[in-house]
Amino acid sequence: MGITCTAVLIVMAASAVIATTTTTTTITDNEMDNTLLSKFYNFVSSSLFIKYDYAYGQATDDFQTFSLSLSTPYSDMPIGFEGTLSDIETLKDDLDDSLKETIMPSSPSPSSPSPQDKHITKGDKVLDFSQSPLLKSKDTDIDKDNKYNSNKENVYVVDYKNIRVQKFTDEGNFILKWGTNGRDNGQFGVPHGIDLDKKGNVFVVDMNNNNVQKFDSEGNFLLKWGSMGTDDGQFMHPHSIALDSNANVYVTDMASFNVQKFDSEGNFLLKWGSMGTDDGQFNAPEGIAIDSLDNVYVSDTDNNNVQKFDSEGNFLLKWGSMGTDDGQFKRPAGLDVDDANNVYVVDAGNNRIQKFNSEGHFITSWGSKGSQPGDLSSPHDIAIDSVGNSFVVEQDNFRVQKFDADGKHISSWGSEGGSDYQFLDPHSVAVGH
Repeated sequence: MGITCTAVLIVMAASAVIATTTTTTTITDNEMDNTLLSKFYNFVSSSLFIKYDYAYGQATDDFQTFSLSLSTPYSDMPIGFEGTLSDIETLKDDLDDSLKETIMPSSPSPSSPSPQDKHITKGDKVLDFSQSPLLKSKDTDIDKDNKYNSNKENVYVVDYKNIRVQKFTDEGNFILKWGTNGRDNGQFGVPHGIDLDKKGNVFVVDMNNNNVQKFDSEGNFLLKWGSMGTDDGQFMHPHSIALDSNANVYVTDMASFNVQKFDSEGNFLLKWGSMGTDDGQFNAPEGIAIDSLDNVYVSDTDNNNVQKFDSEGNFLLKWGSMGTDDGQFKRPAGLDVDDANNVYVVDAGNNRIQKFNSEGHFITSWGSKGSQPGDLSSPHDIAIDSVGNSFVVEQDNFRVQKFDADGKHISSWGSEGGSDYQFLDPHSVAVGH
């Protein structure tokens, strides 16, 4: 018996012209051992003349999985992804309709968390909320009315591998969640970026389904747009999202090397960017944020920099290079801007947050690799609230941490798992009313 594996190559020129080539072979039973994935990818690379590398997940020192390389290796796979890849039947099923570098993780079966999993840390103290009346389900009146958070902001977290969005108060109390695996309205393939408009509507980017979905603040589906392709309004690997003061929507596309701008109903307005290292070019446009003047900041994971544009996509300035010094980056990921237009960048590979002014001048930084309160391990995104507190999601520590404007730890919540309050790959975060 054999398994037929089909590999698809997307050949991208800087002009974003896409050509697809397909080749087929058979892997016999004798090859199905612990090195099956390595053999399979070696076959793909030799057959299609493309390079596969051992790639490191964002901001981690430990090997995670293979990743398709373009000019420079890049990986944004969920944590623990190699466990799913070891199942060849899942691999075969997931490859058949995908022209992307991402292979869908299987959806875990939720299990009830133990009491010690329901906790929030305050400074160095761990507070047990397992019996707290604040920990209500989404169907209770308390959570629907959000009486415990009436004058504060809410925190929305995209869990890449649990394929859902969870909503919390800014103190970490669970409110509700939504999302299941699929292609229908309100479902996700691989949810990634998230942002809010002034009305509290939630916009979520789906990398696998190549679309943007809009929900109200309770997770009810409103509309969606996007499909796979390189035309205006289409995506190849949409990643992050941000809204300006007029509710225009900006989306980064990792595989098309550009930023697209839409109105709040998903109508295409303009786009900019191409593959490269020059001003206005990208190799891996990851995070995106917008300041009070509607200037747009884009972090480039492979070019290790941040670029600033006006709202029409005109290049203004950039800063950053590869390294560990102040103002340098190792795979910058998410970023956000506070009300004073200071820019906070998740320096993922260096396990820290760096803060700059709007001209890219370094102000301060915090974080080092670890699992204690205030430590960071594979941080991936950041969101700033209206008083300057920051919320950082960490892939390896399966949690959200809250800091003040100077980087002092305030609180943390989350643990590993598939139940409420838990995460398998907290990937993106947004905060607002």
